[in-house]
Amino acid sequence: MAQCFLSAQSAAVDKSVDRDRAANIPCRLYEVFHILYFIAGMMLGTSIYFLGVSLHFPNWLSAMAAAWFIVSPGTVLYEHWLMYAYPLTMMLTLAGICLYQFIVTKKIFWGLLFFALLSAISLTWSLFHLIWMLGFGAILLIVFPERKKIVFAALIPILLVTAWYAKNFLIVGEFSASSWAGMNLSKVATFRISEKERAGMVKAGELSKFALILPFRNPSAYLKLLPDTPLTGIPVLDEPDTSLGGRNHHHLVYVEASKYYLRDALYIIRVRPDSYLRSIGQAVYIYFHSPSDFELIGDNRKYIQTFDLWWNRIFYGQWQTDETSVERNSTISGEHIGWGIVIVFLINAAGSVNFLWKKRSQMAAPETMLVFFMAYNIFFVTLVGNLMDIGENNRFRFTVDPFLLILFIFLLRNFIFQRIQNRPQAEIDPAAMKNIFNPIEVQ
Repeated sequence: MAQCFLSAQSAAVDKSVDRDRAANIPCRLYEVFHILYFIAGMMLGTSIYFLGVSLHFPNWLSAMAAAWFIVSPGTVLYEHWLMYAYPLTMMLTLAGICLYQFIVTKKIFWGLLFFALLSAISLTWSLFHLIWMLGFGAILLIVFPERKKIVFAALIPILLVTAWYAKNFLIVGEFSASSWAGMNLSKVATFRISEKERAGMVKAGELSKFALILPFRNPSAYLKLLPDTPLTGIPVLDEPDTSLGGRNHHHLVYVEASKYYLRDALYIIRVRPDSYLRSIGQAVYIYFHSPSDFELIGDNRKYIQTFDLWWNRIFYGQWQTDETSVERNSTISGEHIGWGIVIVFLINAAGSVNFLWKKRSQMAAPETMLVFFMAYNIFFVTLVGNLMDIGENNRFRFTVDPFLLILFIFLLRNFIFQRIQNRPQAEIDPAAMKNIFNPIEVQ
């Protein structure tokens, strides 16, 4: 089953793979993955619902929020894409529920489940580095009085991730879940300057020859520069191509190649910070696109094109979705920005900081810590995702879109409730207040 997943995932991310060959994966477990992703979808919807309930939304509002997210084109398309984005989004959302239950009940079970989910997320996608996990664990230790329970719940999951990182460090010299950081960073640094300028810097000895080869090319391209890459006898580390004919992204040569890419990228950032800053601006532009406006899910997207277009226009404020990948990475168009996403993000950024500042003496309260967890992840993904990569930034944001949705509703309800509280008491209908808001105390 694991072999099938790796083969099918390679087919999903590598456009060079013959789709007829991808359809004939020997293990034929597409039905199994379809069921697993369907279950993940149910868990995602349920988790969004209980996020709302945890923040004292009325049941009908929590249900509407969950239903809205689940039927959105982006969610439908990611559910039908064999990649980690969808299950990881589910795990992160479910982690929020586990955190809330841990703080409310103080039961070790919920704490173990919360940190187990964090470790699974960290080992699934290297963007969620061990630092991300340790950072939130440290904050919990500071604000939560049950410190022994936190240590007990966090110890094994953190040791598991640390051990995995240590294993990678001993084998390939990378204390991380991935050796691709250099290639990712080169996309937003080295390869944002012209080929002519890069060639001149290579000739001058400022950059390596890897600055003339686009990242994530076939291993054969890198083996020409690194002919001494050892053979291990393990096909997944030695073979340039997968069994489906696509490039093998697990080849050992990527480890050494990524180190060259990283050195080149850091040099460009140091000597050409203006270029790097412009690249970050372009990455942010992509970040605020609809989650469905993404090349690798385009084959399925064409089947719901009209639905997707009008959903994006009505809910995201993105009028057009016809950019090519080259245009998205090199130009900025107001018609292709999800202005609704921008507004929601800015409201959440300012509103969550304001809320948490007012509640700073009550950080250990379940609702406050849940809001902090959502804001923590939104800021983390936004910062790291846009500083380290370019091209798939709206796909990065999809991971925290459930938090953006729930946090926006939470802040909007609190704002409306505060306005109503300031009205004369005679004008307020208590029954209507309870039915609409079921509010928590807002100061």
